[in-house]
Amino acid sequence: MFAMISVRYRHLGGEYSHLRVPMTKACHRLFQVNKTPLDTDLEQAFKSQIQAHYPNKIRELDDSSEWIKLWNAVHLIMLEYFQNHKSSYVRKIKDAIYIYLNLFSCKLDQFAGPEEVRNWKKSEKVIKARHDLWHKMDDDPDSPYTIESILQKVFIEEKLKNKDNIKFGVTVAWMFLDLTYDQIEILSSKVQERMNQWDSNPIIQDWLKGKELFEDDQDDQNNDSEVDQESGVKEIIN
Repeated sequence: MFAMISVRYRHLGGEYSHLRVPMTKACHRLFQVNKTPLDTDLEQAFKSQIQAHYPNKIRELDDSSEWIKLWNAVHLIMLEYFQNHKSSYVRKIKDAIYIYLNLFSCKLDQFAGPEEVRNWKKSEKVIKARHDLWHKMDDDPDSPYTIESILQKVFIEEKLKNKDNIKFGVTVAWMFLDLTYDQIEILSSKVQERMNQWDSNPIIQDWLKGKELFEDDQDDQNNDSEVDQESGVKEIIN
């Protein structure tokens, strides 16, 4: 399979080099809404970008069997592009964890086996990191939660309006630190499996509930402050 991909990559550098941009954009946009796309999803995303970049060409392709030939030629490359795109987000999440949870001094070896991963996750620093992940960065009431800072580092603000990206980011971050997951590679199938269990995951749900309670408390304090200020203004007027 990899030999076939290699051949197709060489093709992309020549005859299909003009397709790099639409393929990259297709993968990026598809990732925002679908983390585990089917081949038909990949094809539709690619076709939409071809239509946007080459509207005249897509009409020619649709009127003949040429589209099937084109898709067959770039299908495996498109799949590889998408997998690489997803992997780049996983790497960014890991790097952000090392930064915000002060783990650079004990960075996990990229070739670590299950036993080494488990020992790393049992270390004092990583135990503390697991705890701090769900807490605020500091004592300032306006301080973000550590997991929020990690997400903001990885995803631009617009992308964080997409709940699927939030679920993906939180899930990957937790898997990286979770003692029950002993693989160095964050497997896509396991990420999706845990994302599907989002509403029943006790750790994530406890964090969300605690976050809501804190924000409700902050809202009450802000409302009380506004009432006090209004009362003060009324006293001065009177």
